[in-house]
Amino acid sequence: MKMDEEIIIRVIRGEATQKENMRMLDWIRESDDNLKEFSELKMIWTLSSTPDEMAREEDLINFKKVISARSAFSVKDRKFWYGFASALSAAIVILFFGIFSGVLGFKDSISTDKKEAANLTAVNQRYMYTDKGVKGKVVLPDGSIVLLNSGSTIKYPDKFTDSAREVELSGEGYFDVVKDSLNPMIVTTAKGVKVKVLGTKFLLKSYDNDSETKAILYSGKINLTAEAGKNREEQSIIMNPNDCVVVPAVGELLVTKTGREGNDDAWMRGELIFANTPMPEVLKILERWYGKTFVVNNKSLNGFDLNASFKNESLIQILGIIEFCTSVKYRIDEDKVIFY
Repeated sequence: MKMDEEIIIRVIRGEATQKENMRMLDWIRESDDNLKEFSELKMIWTLSSTPDEMAREEDLINFKKVISARSAFSVKDRKFWYGFASALSAAIVILFFGIFSGVLGFKDSISTDKKEAANLTAVNQRYMYTDKGVKGKVVLPDGSIVLLNSGSTIKYPDKFTDSAREVELSGEGYFDVVKDSLNPMIVTTAKGVKVKVLGTKFLLKSYDNDSETKAILYSGKINLTAEAGKNREEQSIIMNPNDCVVVPAVGELLVTKTGREGNDDAWMRGELIFANTPMPEVLKILERWYGKTFVVNNKSLNGFDLNASFKNESLIQILGIIEFCTSVKYRIDEDKVIFY
């Protein structure tokens, strides 16, 4: 369904009716594209208006022109807006200011419109999203810092409660958590992994298209719980510094020692390090790093492993090395890299 531009403007300005807010909620839920589009428009509005004053009438007219023009944009065109945002900040990070006072904190268990509307004003959620090819930095309400790898999303409230600091992660993030012995931070993933911490530094990797979730502890202690899965009952483990826990889709948790000697945090230093990494995994990482889609028509490529490290190399340079080592040719077609 197409959303009326006047409703979008009123919602962003905080002037929408209860019915319009609920209509916007339904529209956002229809697809990730709708959520991203609203997020971009919210950001553009925020950047084009002074924070301490109401927007002038001419600002509103210009904003209407932006919305009208966007209706004719293609997917390729929309990437321009990501580029526009990146010129104004160090990383492409879309900040979702809890749409109209927290619509994304909406709970499905509340059924009536009246209760739904009441919940909108009670919950204020923020989303931070890093697009493929970029990294991001998030400062949580308590001062804790999260570094996000490419293609990651973090959700957290505008203010933490007195009993817990709850955060949701999809993708990969390095957490530097401010110590608070009375209010633990609880980080959950869509794959049923929960990390409970009081104050520590750790890395959590849980991309939707990965077969496993990985946690690495660098200082302090954390309690990691993995819900019951195939061939596995619910498991909990206390992690100590340099512990690495892998939660596979099937089977028991795997615990090893790694820490700073490993390569898992290389992305924070701008490095790509592959150590006997299967080629399908290499291409998945390159997709996130460079924002391209990889198509493998020559399936022989999947039989290779890669041992290499890169820093500041272009995608063309890395593809040249892969082609040289595997004799599998490639071509680039707009946003796709095709191996044939």
